[in-house]
Amino acid sequence: MMSSTRSFLILFLCVRSLVEIVCAPDFHVTNIDPGFPRNVSTNDPQVKRAARVTVYAYNNMSNDSFLFKEMEIKKAMMQVVKGIKYFLLTEIARTVCPKKELYNLDTCEFQQNKPFKQIFTCYSEVWIMAWLQKETVPVLQCQRQK
Repeated sequence: MMSSTRSFLILFLCVRSLVEIVCAPDFHVTNIDPGFPRNVSTNDPQVKRAARVTVYAYNNMSNDSFLFKEMEIKKAMMQVVKGIKYFLLTEIARTVCPKKELYNLDTCEFQQNKPFKQIFTCYSEVWIMAWLQKETVPVLQCQRQK
């Protein structure tokens, strides 16, 4: 009985010490394990690439006459899982470029004419497997802003 109480006390003190270290205000995680989602900068070039993949997926599934492109990446997270999976909250907007013609989205201006202007907030998950040159968007949910 005494040894189990002693073992519990040692375990409790170890856990308490770990919690104090992790919760310290100056504690910074420098290495994230695979499988653990983490916040990333919305300005990261790979995040911007994932947002563009989201827009391509939206344009492919939309019946709209005009192309959309990303306006702002609101939030971004990434997770290492047999590639890199990005979790994005992105605002996309209608451009002046019609779908029936081929355009570089970078050259398409946003629609300014009120009746044609549309903005959507989209949550997407973009899975990039660079070694296979594969990019998929298994989750894409968009809601029109009023």
